Amino acid sequence: MRSPPPPEDDRQKRLRLKSGDPEAFADLYREHQPSILNYVYRLSGGNSTLAEDVSQQVFMSFWTHRNEYDLDKPITPLLLTMARNAWLNAAKREDYRKTSELKEDGASARDRGLERRELETAIEKSLASLEEPLREVFILSRYHSLKYSQIAQMLGISIKTVEARLSRALQDLQKLLKDFL
Repeated sequence: MRSPPPPEDDRQKRLRLKSGDPEAFADLYREHQPSILNYVYRLSGGNSTLAEDVSQQVFMSFWTHRNEYDLDKPITPLLLTMARNAWLNAAKREDYRKTSELKEDGASARDRGLERRELETAIEKSLASLEEPLREVFILSRYHSLKYSQIAQMLGISIKTVEARLSRALQDLQKLLKDFL
């Protein structure tokens, strides 16, 4: 009786992905698609159609450009970043489409869009003004939905340090964005 083959380690999976093995891609998809779909679903405010489209786009883009990525690094943060960027692009296209369809009530929609862009700009500037360690922890936690333990492991710091940095980042952002709150 033969024993089952040993489980494949991450390095082997990454090598298979880089070489274009469709089975490796199918494994990656099965492993990460639910979390990417859920992440985009939350970003989109519960728009399941948009979440499905963006999720598919992320994996298609990953497969198409797999040789351009550093697969020696963890894949989850890469996929989350791709998902966020794809969602932002889709949201911009949707905003543009909606804005171009407006007639009489266009002024109020433009005002809301302007306010939103002002807020986004203020958030970007506020994030940029944070100290690098605070900004890094904040982005990994809030934009990439990583757990404190994952952030700690990724950055080589303790979970308490992650908690402290995130708390300080939130306090600093609250002060910087007080005019918008």
